[in-house]
Amino acid sequence: MGRRRLFLFGMIVLIGLLASLYLVRFFEIRQLQHELAVLSGRTEAARREQQDLLIRLALGNSPIAIEEAARARLGLVKPGEEKVIFIEGN
Repeated sequence: MGRRRLFLFGMIVLIGLLASLYLVRFFEIRQLQHELAVLSGRTEAARREQQDLLIRLALGNSPIAIEEAARARLGLVKPGEEKVIFIEGN
């Protein structure tokens, strides 16, 4: 009976070790899945932001946008146009 008890004890210990290894790996996998979901969300947000920036860049480089910016910021006047500046008095 001594050998049988020793064998049973060994099997219980082995099963316990295997179960603990399984649980450790299980929780590691769960954590990695969570991290993957978070990173996938960040990646998708970055892609959307990149698309928005590309659209803004394309719109900002159009001749009409450049002309509007030059008129507003630099006071561009086309040939034949007159620029009127109003001065407020005291």
